[in-house]
Amino acid sequence: MEVIIEKVDNCFRQTTTYRTNGQKRIRRTNSMMRIESGLDSLSSNPCFIEVNNNDIKIVYSKNNILILKGYRQNIDTVLYRKVLDNIDENTPIIRKVKKNNKKLATLALTTVILASSIIGMTTSFDNQSLGTEYIKGVETSNYAKTDLPESKVEFEIIETPQLVSEDNFELEQRINQTYQLVNNQISNNSDIPISTKMNEYTINKIVNFIKSDDGKYFFQISSDFGIDPYTFLCLMMNESSLNHESTIPGGENYNGFGVGICQLETPSGQEVTAFNYNTNQYETIYETMENALDKRTNIKIGVMRYQNMLERYHGNEKLALQSYNFGHGLVDLIIQIYADEKGISFDDVVNNYEDTGWLKYVSQVSNDPIGFANSLDLNKYSNYNATIKYLKNWQYGNYGTSDYLKNLYGYYLGIYSSNIVNGNIVQTNLINNDVIKVSLSSLDNNDHIL
Repeated sequence: MEVIIEKVDNCFRQTTTYRTNGQKRIRRTNSMMRIESGLDSLSSNPCFIEVNNNDIKIVYSKNNILILKGYRQNIDTVLYRKVLDNIDENTPIIRKVKKNNKKLATLALTTVILASSIIGMTTSFDNQSLGTEYIKGVETSNYAKTDLPESKVEFEIIETPQLVSEDNFELEQRINQTYQLVNNQISNNSDIPISTKMNEYTINKIVNFIKSDDGKYFFQISSDFGIDPYTFLCLMMNESSLNHESTIPGGENYNGFGVGICQLETPSGQEVTAFNYNTNQYETIYETMENALDKRTNIKIGVMRYQNMLERYHGNEKLALQSYNFGHGLVDLIIQIYADEKGISFDDVVNNYEDTGWLKYVSQVSNDPIGFANSLDLNKYSNYNATIKYLKNWQYGNYGTSDYLKNLYGYYLGIYSSNIVNGNIVQTNLINNDVIKVSLSSLDNNDHIL
């Protein structure tokens, strides 16, 4: 069912479109009593909100959508405010932007008072001058009146031409969120808590990299290949402490295997192919030692490899990251073992982003790789014989890092991650594991939504 509310001839009108027995039916009413009665029954927790230049689309489910038309003119009316003030402040807000003539979505998910956020977007995104601006909850414009005090609005939602921007304002926003996590002002409820290693020194180190020329290059490459830069920034921080020169051959921290800032393991010329959303075509690069030694090429290879892992695991960020440490063959084996234990399919495990029960097998492999391999039924897992044989011949006491994800996410700056995966934008709330998926194809048509 789709409900549209708009103002026609100074009166509100509601148009409801639904299907009965396969037939499309439309009802209209100008009765404020009926309109308000219907609005009173709405949930405070819709899936997400989409804002374009003229309308606000509130998606409760695939088949239940409320559209408030002409929000620029009507945002401050009692009716529109009644809808928006009732919605949970953590509801994801999607703002459509253009990049290279293709529409993507900026998922600006922040802890804000919803109605004030949209008012802020009204002034920030308008190309026409409104005289003054509405910034961080401070009302300075006659256009957008509100009685919400400044203290209730934590962050402003901004527009960016990229999926995720290195813009100073977003950086400030993420720093503030991280300090709130560190100070226990925001609950860190995930089974893998984020930002646990963050302190003033670490934050300054990360911020200095972000603002450097290499950092700006990194953010551009991350945007080109549709990955969340802050997640991969954690990976680089965990792998090399963002120090490229000391982790290449001849450097004091070179371990003989991983090379450079992304710790590319024993580069031997292997081909890496990934989709570039900027050029709208696939790009191939070769993981040679020469390329690995160049800092920016090292970054690009790492980002492209990570995109491959994200797509392999359907946007499951934790499996993709674990694969970066373990290799996808071993992670595939672990997923299959866990799926057999639960009596579900391989894809069921991959698509359940919240379930990280498979981590117990990561720990077993890491602490005793040979014993783990010897415990497996070779007939049952014959498809993984090469991986099992590899583990049985492991020459060291440990394999990878058992707490790889905890260590990595300990460096996360902010709360949300966003990746483009297999035609979808996948947004993950890293403090409670909530996931929102939005089809890229749906963003090419304002009238179509998942």
